[in-house]
Formats: sequence, structure tokens, C-alpha cells
Amino acid sequence: MLIIYSERQVLCDVDCGKEFILCEYNRDADSYRSPWSNKYHPPLEDGPHPSPELRKLEIEANEVFAVYREQYYEGGISSVYLWEDENEGFVACFLIKKDGSKTAHGKRGYLQEGAWDAIHVIEVGPEEEGKAHYCLTSTVMLSLTTNDESSGTFNLSGSIRRQMNMDLSVAEGHLCNMGKMIEEMEGKLRNSLDQVYFGKTKEMVCTLRPPAELVQMRLPDS
Repeated sequence: MLIIYSERQVLCDVDCGKEFILCEYNRDADSYRSPWSNKYHPPLEDGPHPSPELRKLEIEANEVFAVYREQYYEGGISSVYLWEDENEGFVACFLIKKDGSKTAHGKRGYLQEGAWDAIHVIEVGPEEEGKAHYCLTSTVMLSLTTNDESSGTFNLSGSIRRQMNMDLSVAEGHLCNMGKMIEEMEGKLRNSLDQVYFGKTKEMVCTLRPPAELVQMRLPDS
């Protein structure tokens, strides 16, 4: 049984009772592989699957990333997909989708509509002398709409992309290294979004529509 939420670009793997995110990295033809059950929806006989060793790492990555998502995002959906690379390494895709609207995952109720989509793709090279090369490419897409009596309707959307390369020891495992890189990158991206989008928007709004108390300070007494 399959439940489709096309407007949110997620499917529900009813065998496991968990949702997973759709993307090009878990797609083959018109079917999508669930990271939870490792099955394609709709069923696909010859769809590619990760090797048993990589599948074991994929299962662990989904469990750990779900905890990370809950701590940082207070809800939402996350999915992790792994597959072999041509250069004897592998590639991992970490996805987070958070619908922050009042009717979805938003717990504070500030937004009429809102969405945060984070895509982290990490290329992991083969191990050499106890180290591996990691190339992380992260993209965050943000959109929000407020509808408040005091402020009216306001729309804001944008995206940002950054890349990070590191050579790290594999003593603690690939998952630990990838997690640290994603956590560091997301911190940088959130700061950039706060400064570029929210900071500049607040500056422009305050310039065009200064607060009432500021206007009174500027006006001379009658």
C-alpha cells in the first residue's frame, strides 16, 4: 500500500509506517526506493540497490539523521541515500524537508506557509593510509509566507549553495565524519540566510516603514 503526498514530494512507506523524501538519487524510472524498507514504490524488479555493506551504513545513517533532524528542526522529514561511486568510493545524499506552516510540522504557529528544504550530497573517496577525501555540496531552499493582522501578508523565498572539502581520518567511521561536516555546513548556511535574507529584508522594511516610536523621536514637538 502506498500513500502519495505529491505536493510535499514525499511518499509513505506503509510497510514501515514512515515517510521518505523523493529525489533523483532514489529514483529509477517512475519508482522511488524507500530508505527504510529498501523497496521501490511502485514495485520495480530490476531497480538498483546499495551493496549489503553500504546498505548497513545507510540504515544507520537514517536512524542517526532522524535524531539530528528532530533536535535541530523539531520535526519534519529526513532521508539518507547511499550508492557506490565509480572511483571505488561512495556517495551519500542527506535530505531534510520541513513544512513549517500552521497545518503541518510548524509547532510555533508563526507562519501561514513555510518550507525548508536542505540537500547535502557528500562524495567519499577511497580510503588511503587511514584517511578519505570528503566533498560536501549543500543547498538550502527557503520559502515563507506570513499573514498577520499587524503586519499583513509577507512573502520571502531564496536558496543558497556552498561546498566544503576535507581529508579526514576514518578511525571514527564515515558517518561520524559526514555528520560533523553537515552540522558545520548547516550552521554556516543558517547564518548566511539570517544575514542575507532576513537581515537585509528587516533593514529595508525598517527603512520604508520605520517603527512608530522611531518616527515620534524624529518628529519635532508640535
